Order: sequence, then structure tokens, then C-alpha cells
Amino acid sequence: MSRRKLVVSLVVVAMVVCLFSTVGMSAKQKVTLWSYAANNIEEWNAREADVEKKFNIDLVIELIPQNAFVQTLQAAMMDGTGYPDIIEWMIEQNKILDADPRRSLVIPLDKYVAKSAAFKKVPEGRVAWTNYGGHVYGLPHDVHPVTLVYNDTLWKEVGVDVAKIETWDEFFEAAKKLTAKKKADGSPMHYALPYDPGGLGATMWMIWNQSGAQVLDKDGKPTFTSPEFTQFVKWWVDKINTGMMCTWDWGNFGALLADGTLAAFATPDWWIAQVDAAAAEGKYQFRVRDLPVYKKGGPRTASWGGTFMAITKLAKNQDKLYEIIEYLQYDEESLTQRYTAAQMVPPFESVWDDDVFKQPDPRFGGQKLGVLQTELAKEIPAMTTGDIFWDAVFTDFNGEFTAIVAGNKTVEQGLKAAQARAMRRVK
Repeated sequence: MSRRKLVVSLVVVAMVVCLFSTVGMSAKQKVTLWSYAANNIEEWNAREADVEKKFNIDLVIELIPQNAFVQTLQAAMMDGTGYPDIIEWMIEQNKILDADPRRSLVIPLDKYVAKSAAFKKVPEGRVAWTNYGGHVYGLPHDVHPVTLVYNDTLWKEVGVDVAKIETWDEFFEAAKKLTAKKKADGSPMHYALPYDPGGLGATMWMIWNQSGAQVLDKDGKPTFTSPEFTQFVKWWVDKINTGMMCTWDWGNFGALLADGTLAAFATPDWWIAQVDAAAAEGKYQFRVRDLPVYKKGGPRTASWGGTFMAITKLAKNQDKLYEIIEYLQYDEESLTQRYTAAQMVPPFESVWDDDVFKQPDPRFGGQKLGVLQTELAKEIPAMTTGDIFWDAVFTDFNGEFTAIVAGNKTVEQGLKAAQARAMRRVK
């Protein structure tokens, strides 16, 4: 080969190598996000193009059925193929997180959140739900502050101004006037609150948040027999036995508000719309306020439900993935839309002063619901969670609670049994 041909050949090879290198450098990384929450996926789909452009990625968003999410994720991780890079999952589940990072399906975010300016704006009470064993595993999507919605018409007809009530004890004392009016069968014409007879859920869950009576200690061990939790359960059982509360009826909730059967309910932001139809009818005037406190000086709110984003253990380029999930969760320009579109308060203090939260709400006679919600969001109680938390609550405690309410066990007997069952879960 002549010297000239050799030079030309080398130039061509160099150009080809350069071309393929450029293509490789500009190729988009595929990032797969799994979520079970259809309403949240609407937000991610609306922002997909923006996120892809900002991070030079191909964002693949997949809806995974809630009842198959954990099993599908575990199978994909074990197989090592088809797994997502990012997941969005509910806080009411401990099959994904673990206090020991080696057993968790997602990575601790400690090194990222420690230096993140954005993360410092997320209320500590909200972060607590994804903090296992001192490790932060997820970025919360929402804060879900709880308020009290009440039928002002019905309460004032019996001489009660709910806005002036300070404590839950005062609330239940005043409710005697509300529930005094009976039907032919002797049941109240109006009920003060709804509750879940199955145990620590719904109204009981929200007031428990306010009580400060933890289910686990800082080491992840159950505390069902502590004086604080025992006192709370006794107090709640006493309130059930007054007959002033009706069963929390998910499918018929709005109708119970509309016909006056239900005169008040504690509610996170995602359930507050149940009052819409009743308020629109105009028969009753509804109002909203902070929760009465469990004890004077205690928190005026609680939190219930919610989701978080996390990075799976097998995902590549985890540093970049953290930047992506932080942008998805806390891009300030997008957060007000989260409230207007889904009525969910974002867990990000720097946007709470936006005008979108200051609009009068016609459902509540022009009260500024968003102002109240964002004010209460700063006071969300921090509850201690951990590996056994959800099984201890849903199985160990709730299983004994039904026996307590039925009178088959004393509170002390039921809590002792729940404690023993939960202790067997401790690693």
C-alpha cells in the first residue's frame, strides 16, 4: 500500500471512530419509572418531555398494578432484568424498605439528601415515613396535612360552634348535643365522626398521630404496652363506646355527608373532595378548621397516606437518577400544578406562599383552605417507622383491637398479646 493510501485509510478510520464516539456520547440513557398511582402518572406524563430534555434521557413511565407491585419488583430484581431504575410506591408498605441497606430493594439516599438544599425544605414529619434505621430511602411526593371538615349548619342548630373547640375531649362532649336526636330505632340522626372498626386506621390513625404515642421505639422495637399507647387506646375505645361515631363507609361517604348523617370528618387533602356534592347542594353550610388537639399544646394536624420515589439497587448511574427524582418531586414551577390538578399539598415549604394556596374555597364559605393546609403542613408530627411497623400495626395490633372492642379482652390484655406477636418479628 502506498504511503498516500495508508494516510487516507487512517483518516477514514479516524473519522468512523469519531462518528461512532459522537453517537455514543449523544445516545440517551433509558430511565424506567414504575408507579402504582395513576393520578401521579398523569403528572409524570405531562412533564415527560421536559424531564427528557433536561437530563438527556428516554424516560419510560409504566403503571404497575398496586396488588402486584412488590412481587413484580422482587421478581425483576432477582432475575436481574426488566427492573426499573426509579420506583414510586406508597408509604403504607414495608416490603421494599429495610433498615439494613443490604436487604432493601432501594438504595439509601443519605449521601444525596445530606448536601441537598431542596431536601431541607421537606418537613421532617413527612420524611419520617421513609426513614428506616436512620437511613432516608425515598423522597416524599406529598405531605397530606389533615384538617377537620364539619357541617356548620347541623352543629349550630344544637348550639355548638365547632370553630371554638380546642381539644378532642371538648369535641366529644359537645357531640352529645348533636347525637341526642334519635331515629326510630334509637340510633343517632347525626354522627359526630366516622371511624374504622378494624383498628388503627382512618380517624383513629389521624388522632393517634397527634397523641405522640409511638408504635416503635428508636431501635425498631414495638411499644404497644407503653403507658402512652395504652392510655390512647383506652381513650379511643371509650369514644367508640359512646355510640357517637359511625363506620367509615368508603363507597357511601359523600352520600352520608349530603343527607346529614355524617356531621364532621377528619381528612387529608386527598379525601377532602368527598364534601363536594354535599356543598354544591347548598342545603348545609360546611366549614374547615385545624384538628382539635389530643392534649393541650399538642399538634393540630396529622398525616395519612402518600407516596415516595426511590432508586432501585441495581440501577446504573445512581447519581444522575437522584438528580432526576429530586427534579420530579421538587421542581418549584411544577409543584403548584400538583395542588391545582390533584388537590395535594406538595411537601416543599418554599412554594407554600404561592397565590394558588390563597384562593377562597366556595365549598367552605370562602375560607382559604390552602392557607390552612400549608400552615398545618409545617406541624406534621414525626412518627417512628421501621421494618416491622406496618405488619405490627395491621396484623398484630389490629387483630387484637377487634377483640378489645368486642369486650373479649381488656385493653391491657390485647396490647400485651399484640406486643408479644410484634416482638417475634424483630430481627
